[in-house]
Amino acid sequence: MAYDIPQIVLGRTGLMVRRLGVGGAYCESVEGYRIALDCGVNYIDTARIYRDGEDEKVIGQAIRGKRSSLILATKTTQRDAIGARRDLETSLRALETEYIDIYQLHHLNTQSEREQALGPWGALEAVKKAQEEGLIRFIGVTGHDWIQVQKAVGTGFFDTVLCWYNCAMREPENTVFIEAHSHNVGVVVMNATRNDKLLSDPGAPPLEQFYRYVLSHEAVHITAMGLRDAERFCRVASALSERVMLTAEEKAELEAYGLRMRAMVSF
Repeated sequence: MAYDIPQIVLGRTGLMVRRLGVGGAYCESVEGYRIALDCGVNYIDTARIYRDGEDEKVIGQAIRGKRSSLILATKTTQRDAIGARRDLETSLRALETEYIDIYQLHHLNTQSEREQALGPWGALEAVKKAQEEGLIRFIGVTGHDWIQVQKAVGTGFFDTVLCWYNCAMREPENTVFIEAHSHNVGVVVMNATRNDKLLSDPGAPPLEQFYRYVLSHEAVHITAMGLRDAERFCRVASALSERVMLTAEEKAELEAYGLRMRAMVSF
């Protein structure tokens, strides 16, 4: 069943995206991805390293006949131009597509990695050339270190950014989000429940509230949900089709819960 999930323009890309996206790495079946896509989402994110490349192959099969209506994102962990080009060409074959909508430099978590990837003969050089050739449309960056990701976004090279954010991990509000706003960069959030750690408390709020929380921040365009369970994904899609934003009271409750969980659980 396709749910009417609200749409938004993904920053300076101009792409119109549903506010819930499919995150790769966890689902191993074509059917699982198709069920998620049939919920009405149009953004799907994977990476060359997910399941040693198998994730891209499965997604490539799942999107047959749907490619033109989807925004397809993948990533490379290569830091040099030759390696990045090799990864891109492999991804294109695995995903059975002629182009990638958003090609991301994956895990730029240290200064040295960032300098190598963005410097002479670095990955960015190859990605820009591929963009000129029409093999990719937009360039993104991802990472788990908010300060390093902030610095990468601050270069102005990137059209999108993917980072951790949830009610217990609010660091992006004062780092990544500020820089993204300055450059009109599309913000994609992962880990709304921190791999379900935020659901571990018996008194945890309903699952969908965590996704509403991240989408309630004005800097966030979409949230990607790792496809561990297609039925649960559809539950969140259904809930977001009814309401995306939290009330002020609900937001305060989630933040209080997140603060308590941050003190109790290792994130």
